[in-house]
Amino acid sequence: MQRVVVGSDHVGFPLKEEVKRYLTSLGVDVTDAGTDSNEVPVDYPDYAQKVAWEVVQGNFDSGIVICGTGIGVSMAANKVPGARAALCHDTFTVHQGRAHNDANILALGAWIVSPQRVTGILDEWLKTSFEMGRHVKRVARLNQTIIHPADASEFFKYPSQKFGVSISIKPTSFGPVLFAGRWETGLKALAAKGISCVELSIRHPEDIQTDRLKALLAESGIKVSAIATGQSYFQDGLYLAASQVEKQGQTVERLKSIIDLAASLDAMVILGSVRGGLEGSCSEKQSQRASAVKAISTCVQYAVDCGVTPLLEPINRFETNFINSLAQGLELLDEIGDPRFKLLADTFHMNLEEADISSSLLKANSRIGYIHLADSNRQAPGCGHLDFSAVFNALHTIGYVGPITAEVLPLPDDEVALDNIGSFFARVGRSFDSKTN
Repeated sequence: MQRVVVGSDHVGFPLKEEVKRYLTSLGVDVTDAGTDSNEVPVDYPDYAQKVAWEVVQGNFDSGIVICGTGIGVSMAANKVPGARAALCHDTFTVHQGRAHNDANILALGAWIVSPQRVTGILDEWLKTSFEMGRHVKRVARLNQTIIHPADASEFFKYPSQKFGVSISIKPTSFGPVLFAGRWETGLKALAAKGISCVELSIRHPEDIQTDRLKALLAESGIKVSAIATGQSYFQDGLYLAASQVEKQGQTVERLKSIIDLAASLDAMVILGSVRGGLEGSCSEKQSQRASAVKAISTCVQYAVDCGVTPLLEPINRFETNFINSLAQGLELLDEIGDPRFKLLADTFHMNLEEADISSSLLKANSRIGYIHLADSNRQAPGCGHLDFSAVFNALHTIGYVGPITAEVLPLPDDEVALDNIGSFFARVGRSFDSKTN
């Protein structure tokens, strides 16, 4: 079932009601972002951009925005990074916008498109898909903000409230986390640096007092961006690809409990190492994979039902043989079939698996929902040889606005590693000393 969000100003309200009625008759899941009547004048940018943000964040498959001519709402929607709003008045422009431009928002003019004609336009919108091929590179450029050469120093600036660091609630055998077992100290250290996001690596929700955690998060102003689940594999031997039905079931139940915690924290959930690996003969691996995909699908459905974004993290071949590259991750996302299931792109793993990190990011485009930063040696960015300017260039091109979290080894120790992370983030374009100066 396709999920579509619609919005309009007061002029577009009557056509919006017809659009909702027709889409619902087709079995489309329709959400109305407003406005609620045609009697009170409202500003069309508010509703167009509300729809656009919902779409680019992956909450809906596409959006529809309506004003008198459609011009204003299309301009407003396209101010949102990652939005590709196409102003269409007939089936031909709809087809071209979807097939060639990968339009994710349909802009309509209520003074131009009649209720009788809009049904054909909507039919074309729903059935037409992106043709890929030669259009991929061009669409990637549509997401790029053009910067005047004089402002080149601003190119790599990124919202500081999106930067985070991965820490562990308990001591763990999993290496690339900071302040393992010292999470309260870790939160205070992050706050002192002005870092406003934290990724929590958790074995089991019972390992932490949720009320205490929420109190410290509120006190420090830090938000949990995601919960990492790999410790269930490393410490308890639970994994989704387990051939034993009982162990696989225990893994699903563990992940559901972590998803419940994530829902209470408004955080995402990462399905990375907890996938485990495939064993045995080729036929045994195929059977094991099919079973694992069903288990992953169960977790994804549970997560989205809880309002939690599930993330698939491809991991390098030296750690697993089950989803190593972004391309393999995209295949699994297609297999699961829920647009709210997103990729987590980790630069350490990508350095080992991708022929070209930037190209892989560009191809994954809006299906990336989260970024892990670590250098070639899994230390803080800048401590190895990865070209992070190319990484940020690609993220800028695709209009990525999600969290970026450093998941690194605590070398030489937690505090120095955090200093190195803060220095790197500052070079990207946001100083984290502003809260303490």
